[in-house]
Amino acid sequence: MIIMVNMVQKDGLWQSGDILDPEKGKWYRCKIWLKEGDSNTLVVRGYLGPFYRTQYWTRVP
Repeated sequence: MIIMVNMVQKDGLWQSGDILDPEKGKWYRCKIWLKEGDSNTLVVRGYLGPFYRTQYWTRVP
C-alpha cells in the first residue's frame, strides 16, 4: 500500500506531498523531517487547511 506520494526534498525536509490515513481513507498534505539531534526519529506532520497533526516515527533496530 502506498501511503506517501509526491514528496520533494527542500531545505533539509521532505514536503509538498501527500500522506494517506489508511484507517479513514483520506489524503492530507505532508511534511517530514528528522528530529533535531536524533537520527532515529522521523517527524511526520499531516495538514488539513490550517490544522495539523504530528506523529513521531521511531526506527526499529
